[in-house]
Amino acid sequence: MVFVDLETAGLDPWRPIIQIAAIAVDCNLRELERFEAKLKFNSKFADAKSLRKASYSRDLWEQEAQPSIQVMKQFSELLRRHATVDQISSKGVPFSVAQLVAHNGAFDGAFLRAWYDRFDEFLPASPRVFCTLQRALWLFQEDKSLTPPPDFALRTLCHYFGVSLKASEAHEALNDVRATVDLYRAISEHRQNMQQLLVACG
Repeated sequence: MVFVDLETAGLDPWRPIIQIAAIAVDCNLRELERFEAKLKFNSKFADAKSLRKASYSRDLWEQEAQPSIQVMKQFSELLRRHATVDQISSKGVPFSVAQLVAHNGAFDGAFLRAWYDRFDEFLPASPRVFCTLQRALWLFQEDKSLTPPPDFALRTLCHYFGVSLKASEAHEALNDVRATVDLYRAISEHRQNMQQLLVACG
């Protein structure tokens, strides 16, 4: 799976993506590769309030940001290196795409699709983005012994499950995607422990 996090200049998918980070993991959730890039963007399409919430620094972006299409190609190459989901084209040709995972996958998925559509490029990932927010919701439905947190924001869930994500680290793509991987590991471990307990209780 390829965990991904985006920092965006607004909440609407037509707004620019300003930073992207990804961590690819194997079937045992061991890290295989990580990726992070800042994107150049047109400020006239940005929501200033969203930029203030993100870990955006004009000076840093001027130094490190790359053209959007260049970052897209790098990200696509990463996805193709970790493509594990088999697909069949309209012409009957088999191919593989990556399985994305995000916290609030509907948000990141919509932005990624809009980004690739703007450049008329193919997103080499399954359109079904796995979501750690939804996985957490299911966990609290499955295990009634757990008291649900006040909300299901990434930082709240990380605090609940003992995953490190300081307030000063949040809304920086690589920090957030690392925390998302750790959150998924924590949820998976809890689920496994719950199943073992159920088996032990007969």
